[in-house]
Formats: sequence, C-alpha cells, structure tokens
Amino acid sequence: FNPRLERLAVIVLSNNDGCAIARSDEAKALGIQMGEPYFQIRQRFTEQECIALSVNFALYADMSSRLMGEAAALGDRQEVYSVDECFLDMQGIPGDLRRRGWVMRQRILKRLGLPCGIGIGQTKTLAKLANHIAKSAARKPGSYPAELAHVCNLAALPTSTVTALMQATHVSDVWGIGRRLSEQLEAVGVRTAWEFFCMDSRLVRQRWGVMLERTLRELQGQSCLVLEDVPRQKQEIACTRSFGQAVTQLSSLEQAITDFTCRAAEKLRKQGSL
Repeated sequence: FNPRLERLAVIVLSNNDGCAIARSDEAKALGIQMGEPYFQIRQRFTEQECIALSVNFALYADMSSRLMGEAAALGDRQEVYSVDECFLDMQGIPGDLRRRGWVMRQRILKRLGLPCGIGIGQTKTLAKLANHIAKSAARKPGSYPAELAHVCNLAALPTSTVTALMQATHVSDVWGIGRRLSEQLEAVGVRTAWEFFCMDSRLVRQRWGVMLERTLRELQGQSCLVLEDVPRQKQEIACTRSFGQAVTQLSSLEQAITDFTCRAAEKLRKQGSL
C-alpha cells in the first residue's frame, strides 16, 4: 500500500504502540530485536532512520485470507499453518513444479503486492527447509546459490546438491529444532542439518524422544506429518495489549484485565472449548 517504504527500516508496533512485533530486513540490520519496547528504539534511532507503523490486525487478516485463496491454486489440498504460511499437496501434479511456483509467486506479487518464498520437498520438513533456503538466498546473498532464491524445489535437485545445502544449513534452521535442542545437538558435535540427517533415528528417539525422531525421518524423506485440511483447535488463547500510558490505579488495571479476559473467553466459546 506504500511502495516508498521498500528498502527502508520499518517496524510494526504492538497494540498501543508498545513494542516491535514485525521488522523489515533493514530494521533487523540496525539491531532492532523482536519484542523490543518502542521507547527504547525511539531513543536509539530518529524517525528518518527507522519508520514505526501502528498495527492493523484487520488488514492483516484480510490480506492473509486473500493470500491463502491465491496460494490454494498451487496444489491439490491446503493446510493453513499460520497467518502468513501454508502447506500444499502437490503430489501427482504434472510439469515443472518450480516453474509452477514461480508463476504463482508472480501472481501473488501482482495481485496482492506481497512477496513470498516457496519451498518444495517430499515432506513438510523438507518443504520448510526449501523455503528457508529460498528466503535466505534472496535476503542474504552468498548464503545459498542465487538460482535458489524465492523458489526452491529440493525434490528436483541432485543428491549431491541437497547434501551441500544441508551442510551449509545450521541445525537450528531445521523446522522443529529450537534453541535448546540445537544446543544439545551441538554439544554432541551435530552442528549442521547434514550432520543431523546422518544420525541414527533409534539413538535420536532414545535420547530426545519421538518428536525429534519424526523430524529426522522427515528430513530423510519419510513423511511422518500429514497435511491437516481441517484447522486444529487452538491449544492456547490469549488477548494481550500494552497500555498506552502509565497505569497507577488498581481499578484501571482490573477493568483492563476484565475486558481482555472476556474477549479471550469469547474466542474460547467460539471454538467450543473449555
């Protein structure tokens, strides 16, 4: 909606402009952290150096719905994973899937003005890895081959190339491996996705459990995570806000908590949960 903001350091602030909840690559390069309070950012940068925008969840929900509608044409079945991410089943679709992905990316960019990355793989975990490569190759030149930027199909690449890509990927960039798990893996000498790929699945299950074993099997090309056509119910519901000004009276705090708790309860009842 505002092309002049391209290539500038831009952040989006949480409710009541409390803290940064989204950052452009340029803002990340300035060292602005996710969740960093806006008053601290404002002390460090001028309005010319970093542009701050108020949040607009209604707009994002609408754009997300339109994006998912466009992306659905890429595959047979679709799982909407989050507000800006989905999985698509492309099994059995003929032709060059990478070219199909490029056509879809250009269509989304033209119709919605939203850039996106597309990763294709035999499993969900490999598709996520391909997406990571596609985004990193575009955002961080030199991290991966330039020809894999924006759209990457691991399933169509030679085994030697996939091996090299995994060797260039830190184990923490594998979907399902967070900071704590990556630290534990690094402690036993597993630093890259390729070193994790080469691990014994029985050993992984014995030491870290079935979830990490599934991640390993997925990375090795064995599908363990099915496509979920019907959205799962939320396991956590929150209604969070930052105050726009200092709160010094207990009654004001009680009123806010009561209001937000009622909104969370509405969401709870809407999905029929307790």
